[in-house]
Amino acid sequence: MVNRKVVSDHHDKVNNYSIYRHRMIFWVSLVFVATLVLQFLDDVLYVQATVFTILMILHSVLYKYPFRLKNKFSSFYFFLQCTIIFVSAFIMPHGSPIVLIGLLPILIAESIHFFENSFKVLLAVILLYVPYTFIVSINYGIQKLPFYVPILFFIIAISAFYSILYVKQANAWDNMQYYIRKLEAANQKIEELTIVNERKRLARDLHDTLAQGLVGLIMKLEAIDVHIQQGNKERSSQIVRESMHQARVALKEAREAIEDLRSISNISIVKKIEEEIKEFIKVTSIQVQTTFDMIPELPDMINQNVMYMISECLTNIMKHAQATKVNVTIFIENKELCIYLTDNGVGFNPNIIGSQKGHYGLIGINERVRLLKGTINITSNVNTGTSISIKIPVV
Repeated sequence: MVNRKVVSDHHDKVNNYSIYRHRMIFWVSLVFVATLVLQFLDDVLYVQATVFTILMILHSVLYKYPFRLKNKFSSFYFFLQCTIIFVSAFIMPHGSPIVLIGLLPILIAESIHFFENSFKVLLAVILLYVPYTFIVSINYGIQKLPFYVPILFFIIAISAFYSILYVKQANAWDNMQYYIRKLEAANQKIEELTIVNERKRLARDLHDTLAQGLVGLIMKLEAIDVHIQQGNKERSSQIVRESMHQARVALKEAREAIEDLRSISNISIVKKIEEEIKEFIKVTSIQVQTTFDMIPELPDMINQNVMYMISECLTNIMKHAQATKVNVTIFIENKELCIYLTDNGVGFNPNIIGSQKGHYGLIGINERVRLLKGTINITSNVNTGTSISIKIPVV
């Protein structure tokens, strides 16, 4: 796909060069008219005027050639243009000052653009001065050289000065456009990475809301089925009511996650964790021992991710651990929020994290810890339970 900025820059350059060519043709036309007027005031030369007209047309046509073509044959181009100027000055003796002073500085200014070398430009100036002095000497005599030579030198100096400024500005503009394109490419890369990270965040949030909510509902539905088979209608009705409440909570959390509007900063993180543990105990009847120190108010981002991580850990215990006891400890130490969860369940092999399709809970926990620039350590062995240690910087 073609970069629109590059195409736009190319069109700008083409337009600028087109304007330059039209200005040059206009200037050559003024020189042409002024030369004829000055010449005809002293002597009318029809044949020379016709040849001069043809030469000026050729001079204008050469200005219309593309820049890259003139640059490729720069030596031949300058030789041809110089020849046209000096022949024109020679055949129009009384109008020669207009031709020489009007057209030679433009050619010197172009040499700065083409050669981009101080020595070559200086050499071009010297080589142009030799035939210039020769023609002035023939047309007006050597005694006029002290008058005409400084005039051309002064005009060339001004033209060269402004041409050098123009070249520097053009180079600075090209450099600026280059870095703008680099910044646009970097910005596009950042946008792509942002989209990838946002997709991961949505995947985590949906997993921690919809997925966990559905798991809890499935387990409660299974419990209802067991109680119905046993004829315990009262307990079945109670679990149905709990399931309806849990479904509403899951739906609310899913909406908040999608809209990225969830905020728990106005409620203590410890209180939210305690509510999560109470719900866990109600569903599983697993004993949970908690040790919570005084936790100061934390940033909303930390609160939200910590809640999701603890919720995911408890869901994993409920689904896989077959545990009867769980310990949850949370405290602040060395400017870090420390979270420890242990269970006495069947355990697992931590090396398989991320390799089993459809099991993304621990992957999500790792991503959230990395997002908060924290550390996580998971220790587990078969039939010996699992221990998860999470440390998150809070300053």
